[in-house]
Amino acid sequence: MWKTILRRLLLMIPQLIILSIIAFFISKMMPGDAYTALEQDPKISPEVVEQLRIKAGYYDPVYIQYFKWLGNILHGDFGQSITFKQPVLTVIGQRLNNTVWLSLLTLILTYLIALPLGMIAGRYQNSLADKLITIYNFLTYSTPTFVFAILLLWLFGYVLGWFPTRGSVEAGLTGVSALFSRLYHMILPAITLAILSTTGTIQYLRTGIIDAKSQDYVRTARAKGVPERVVYNRHIFRNSLLPIASFLGYELTGLIGGSVFIESIFTYPGIGQLFLTSISQRDYAVILALLLMFGLATLLGTLLSDIIMSIVDPRIRIK
Repeated sequence: MWKTILRRLLLMIPQLIILSIIAFFISKMMPGDAYTALEQDPKISPEVVEQLRIKAGYYDPVYIQYFKWLGNILHGDFGQSITFKQPVLTVIGQRLNNTVWLSLLTLILTYLIALPLGMIAGRYQNSLADKLITIYNFLTYSTPTFVFAILLLWLFGYVLGWFPTRGSVEAGLTGVSALFSRLYHMILPAITLAILSTTGTIQYLRTGIIDAKSQDYVRTARAKGVPERVVYNRHIFRNSLLPIASFLGYELTGLIGGSVFIESIFTYPGIGQLFLTSISQRDYAVILALLLMFGLATLLGTLLSDIIMSIVDPRIRIK
């Protein structure tokens, strides 16, 4: 397995290079540049802005700009953020921790909600509970993320006042108090994202349980007099988890990249909010670094899913 993992990691290098080429050249096709906003400042003369562009190499051929940028990345230099006046890695590092913790809490809540609902829907197929869960699935699948997030923010943040409406931690706190404050700020955006992320898991588990109920090994277990609770927990439920386990890596990395709208609506200082802010400010150094990070996370998620699947199902070996 270790040789396979190493080979897959090496294959990520050309994939990331292709992604970097596409992202870089698309960014050059976008209107404006990182210094466009400076032109609106009456305190800065157009000549100064032009000198900044020349110094940054904006008038060099595009392929030369790309190789300079790629060479800097290989030396660990992702450039300087025009908006935050800091190195790109520093800007991302300040917010990455918030997004990672939000994604982990969301993943835990997603499975705490989805696994019981999926098992109930599959075990009691066509019952009232199954129909209600199907309606819940339809609503969470069809409701736009920003609509649902704004609704929960308005209800629980402003009307009821149960949760904070912005930020990641209350200022001035340290130690355990800061930890609980951070968790308190994460609860509402995590619940919002978790509810919207349960659809696939519930449907996969429901379908898996319905299919497993008709398998020979289940009928054999029942014929031997195995209690129904044991049949479901040890045979049906365990085998129905296989497709869900294979998507664990995808879900984790998908949450990291998919929290863009949630972080923006809840004013949560993570990389999702940073990504939208960088786009609006044309901060291309940050945008390109985040795109590479999202691409790397997706590739690692694919590998992680394959590894998990090979562990939970001995019949499968990653190749």
